[in-house]
Amino acid sequence: MYKHAITAFLFIVLPILALAQGRVVRGVVTDDEGPLIGASVMLKGTTVGTAAGMDGTYSLNVPSDDAVLVFSSIGYKTIELVVGNRKVIDVRLDVEQRLLEDVVVIGYGTQAKSHLTGSISKISGDEALIDIPVSDVTTALQGQVAGLTITNTTSEVGVIPSIRVRGTGSISADSSPLIIIDGYPVPDGLSTVNASDIHSIEILKDAASAAIYGSRAANGVIMVTTKTGKADEPRYSVRVYQGMKYAYQLHDLLTAGEYLRLQEFEESVGGPAVKGQDRAAAWIEQNIGATDWQREGLRDFTGITQAQFTVSGGRKSMRYYTSASYTKDEGIMLQNSVQKLSVRTRLDLDLSQRVRFGYNISGNYSKRDRPRNNFIDFYRTSSFLPVYHNEWTSALTGGYTGFARGSHFNQITTPTGDPDSFGNPTWDSKVSPFNTANNNPKSVMANTERWYESMSGLGNAYLEITLAKGLVFKTSNGFNVRYSPSYTYANQNATKDGTPSRGTFNSTLYADLLSENTLNYNLYRGPHKLDLLAGYTIENTRVQTVALDGTGFPTDDIHTLNAATAFSLASYNNGNGAGTGTFRYPDKILESALARATYSYADKYLLSASLRLDRSSLFTKGNRNAWFPSVSVGWRISQEPWMQHIDWLSTLKLRASYGVTGNNNINYFSALEVLGGANYVIGSGNGSLVSGTANTSSTLANANITWEQTDEFNLGLDFSALRNRINLTVDGYYSITRALLFEQPTQSFTGFTKYWNNIGRVRNAGVEIQLSTLNVKHRRFSWASDFNFSLSRNKLLEIGGEKEVITQGERNENYIARVGDPLIQYYGFKTDGVWNSTDEIQANPHFAADVPGGLRIVDINQDNQLTDADRVPLGNPYPGFTYGMTNNFKIGNFDLSILIQGVAGVTVFNGDVFYNESHKYNTAYLRDRWVSPTHPGNGKVPYMKVGYDMLLTDYPLQDGSYICLRNVSAGYNFSKKQLAGKLGGLRLYLSGNNLAYLWSKDYKGVNPESRMTSGPYSSPMISGYQRGGFPLTSTITFGADIKF
Repeated sequence: MYKHAITAFLFIVLPILALAQGRVVRGVVTDDEGPLIGASVMLKGTTVGTAAGMDGTYSLNVPSDDAVLVFSSIGYKTIELVVGNRKVIDVRLDVEQRLLEDVVVIGYGTQAKSHLTGSISKISGDEALIDIPVSDVTTALQGQVAGLTITNTTSEVGVIPSIRVRGTGSISADSSPLIIIDGYPVPDGLSTVNASDIHSIEILKDAASAAIYGSRAANGVIMVTTKTGKADEPRYSVRVYQGMKYAYQLHDLLTAGEYLRLQEFEESVGGPAVKGQDRAAAWIEQNIGATDWQREGLRDFTGITQAQFTVSGGRKSMRYYTSASYTKDEGIMLQNSVQKLSVRTRLDLDLSQRVRFGYNISGNYSKRDRPRNNFIDFYRTSSFLPVYHNEWTSALTGGYTGFARGSHFNQITTPTGDPDSFGNPTWDSKVSPFNTANNNPKSVMANTERWYESMSGLGNAYLEITLAKGLVFKTSNGFNVRYSPSYTYANQNATKDGTPSRGTFNSTLYADLLSENTLNYNLYRGPHKLDLLAGYTIENTRVQTVALDGTGFPTDDIHTLNAATAFSLASYNNGNGAGTGTFRYPDKILESALARATYSYADKYLLSASLRLDRSSLFTKGNRNAWFPSVSVGWRISQEPWMQHIDWLSTLKLRASYGVTGNNNINYFSALEVLGGANYVIGSGNGSLVSGTANTSSTLANANITWEQTDEFNLGLDFSALRNRINLTVDGYYSITRALLFEQPTQSFTGFTKYWNNIGRVRNAGVEIQLSTLNVKHRRFSWASDFNFSLSRNKLLEIGGEKEVITQGERNENYIARVGDPLIQYYGFKTDGVWNSTDEIQANPHFAADVPGGLRIVDINQDNQLTDADRVPLGNPYPGFTYGMTNNFKIGNFDLSILIQGVAGVTVFNGDVFYNESHKYNTAYLRDRWVSPTHPGNGKVPYMKVGYDMLLTDYPLQDGSYICLRNVSAGYNFSKKQLAGKLGGLRLYLSGNNLAYLWSKDYKGVNPESRMTSGPYSSPMISGYQRGGFPLTSTITFGADIKF
């Protein structure tokens, strides 16, 4: 045993003695900007090494002249030098662009991608976003990252798309991710940042990566890093593009004349008799021509324009970046546009070798117009109705002029009566071809306006002090202020006769102050690398709203509210609806302490752990604190000695992580009662009315509620081969969100209908795959591909002891949350085709409303009667899987990029089924429909809306799967020789968005991504409903990128 101990001792001591007998080599490690602090200097083939100090100096014992020193640093090319007889070796490391791209931004710092133990995806701004012509960067992210789902719920410009990271994890709180721009959390998404200003976007998907942000990270974190200046001569850049837009596809609708011919055919095969109102509509159309109301709701020509100017540069101790941009984006629909003006400036100063200072300031102004009418109002209007009366229709309707409306044609006389003895139609004096009191949609638009403005400023300044070798203190302090006024005005009789003129003004003032203070320490000793982080942050948020509703305007020529003669009292929802009120919520304060430790041994064995303590004023005392821990490990198998002989393998790494994150996206009155104005009756007899305060909400606050928390496990694999020409990342995750906040029903004698409670659990699990390949690389030609795939499943595990909760939409359609099933499911009756005859109805279980041609309901429980007990889950709004693929080609000076994105297995509830006009004019609902027992069509399509309410069945459910050619960009880069020194660079490009869009034959709409998100559909318990969505928009853009 003693022999073994002596042998071990000699193995340890002899190398040390050998080094001690060698000599010391000193030097300085620098880069283009000066000393390179923390650069690694290693003795090749050993674990002996050191790190460059604050001034870039190092010293190291070397055993002999044959020793080789390895100089390296993240983001720089590694250099190996033989020592020889030199005593001083100074080294300058050059930037390695590929390695820089492999550095990712994490919470409160950066880390080499090779050492990541969590699930983080990165997008380069210049490569992935810059050529996509959109006014909101969010849209440009579609199809580019596994696990990130972007849904354009409307084709309107200026509406922020829905963003989800790894599905939905809440039933009452917001499920949107936390978005951080240059270290500052922002509530208004990515709409305030320009794509050309973005250096990179990192998506923190697993809990271990996001837990450092604690109570706001349960839905993932999206981190945006904007560009900085470089130590160089001033660089100027101008980027401009102009695009044109058009509707990709419209509904295939019959004109009034075509519908009459269809009715006449159906009558000839046993169908219902042609109605006089339809003969009258066709006769009017025959005399004045058909109006294409879909086209009337859209602009004939529209587009998008953007211009941006940037200047950047600096010197060794000072770098700057400044940009200004203007965007005008018009939607294809009338009354829809966005104008944005933004400026951004960033300055980084090295005040000394120990002290750095910098600031980042941006300002944004935007104005958005939204259409008063949904597209369904145009879709439903019959083609016989003109936009304006002409001389002929004025005479027909008794003298009406101006905008035409359906009621003008009520009780008119048309030659559509029963034929006389000679077979000629007689005059019918009581015909109403379109019996509605509403104005036509174009008239409504002409008499209403609705605009929104936003003025915001975001500023952040930092001071960084190197206290000692490897020890850095950083304080970052900033503000985010946004003032958002909006105004809606409607002329008298704007929507129908008798409606008064009305103006509604709303404004929100959002003011946020943030202070973040961190202490970083890194220690590199031989194979050991240790990074420590400790921090304290405090954030104060104030929100104030003002709402004013005025009526009784003496003239519609003056729209300002001071012209109103009557004002209404405050509404319950504090300015989100009509009403008068000034509302200031209590300041929301979030105070946090955080810590993280990251360790690696020999660059092979990786460990990271973090802990955050949050304290929020949204909750009551005793429930304000919560801990959010995480731990993750990694094993770089490819770095093992026994893997070095596999030449084709570049990287093989296994990752595992666990973390806890929270969700505090709740309203102010969930835990704290909010008092509003109320009237009381006091005194004897009938009493007298006095004003006071009370909780006028229908939902009772609960002082005992606390945070929603998500526990998540993640397993990952990183694989690279053939010198990183093939890169594969696979992640699997499993999470449970507990203490779900839910508005639980309560008995009405309490004075409330609901109250808040932590009563639920939901599970999410899924798989994500990201594959990047460099398929071909030659001097004049290269081809690279990126593919991503995501699959996510959720299950409701608990909901306050209930087995299920049913929520209703605007048409009384039902959505069910049932324990053991997906969080949201459509709920109703299954159908089995249509009833063919009265005898068939009488011989089977049926509803009293059932008639031939109506939907046939299935008796699920086979009790020979149809009741609510026969309702079942009918599907869910979650996609089976999502995917995206990008191919990038370079041929000489030409470049080409193609992005394809798709969703499979998603079911939508098409609310257009509710309207009679859908079954009257839309060929998607007419093909193969039942007409008579002898002409039953395919036996599945009902006749009109006869029979039982089809909104309560599976009939409106349609396959919303699609595959889309999201973007094609082709460009040409002029060479320096072609520019002859007159410009620093010039690229011209042509880009197209949504050029091809394929969807299921089962889908009967024009936009499978469209979703209703207002009213009852703002509830997290309802999803997948669409009605009257505007058509998809295709865009073709030409642009130029000029550098000088």
